[in-house]
Amino acid sequence: MIWKVVIILALLPVVGAWLARHWFWTRASLQGLRRDCGITVREFRQRLGLPPGRRGNESHAAALGNALRECGLALMEREGSKLAKARVTGGHVTRVLPALAGVGVVLGVLSHRIPNVWAALAIALALVAAWTLKRLTGMAVEWRAVARGSEVLKATRALKRADDEEEVIRCAKASVWSTVWPF
Repeated sequence: MIWKVVIILALLPVVGAWLARHWFWTRASLQGLRRDCGITVREFRQRLGLPPGRRGNESHAAALGNALRECGLALMEREGSKLAKARVTGGHVTRVLPALAGVGVVLGVLSHRIPNVWAALAIALALVAAWTLKRLTGMAVEWRAVARGSEVLKATRALKRADDEEEVIRCAKASVWSTVWPF
């Protein structure tokens, strides 16, 4: 019985993060996909004073917004912000956490270290929910990174049109919500 309560409580932040991600990021990214800004992510990063990066061939506002947020984090990290560095490192952990939790649960059930499947599921969901809450509480760093990237974007005039800048900044603000969803 206790495991079912833990599952329900653990689902609250995970489902809430999914809803927030869908509401803010998915809608903005779909609109941003329709706007071609005439500059690739690789060129955009170089104009902001950073190395080109791996993903560099996209030129729509959603990809540039994501790149703007990442550039802001990189600039903050370069300036010595430990919170920005922790946020970048945490982003890497977020990508592998659900898979690691799943493997741990399966191995725990198979080795009979975890008594039943409900307990295993509750443990995995509690781990993912705790990490989601940690990512939710650190979103202020990402918004500061978007603000820092926006300052550099406006100073360098990396984009030709002002409405492209506004759309990229809007997509960057919305892309913060894509960082909290652990899947």
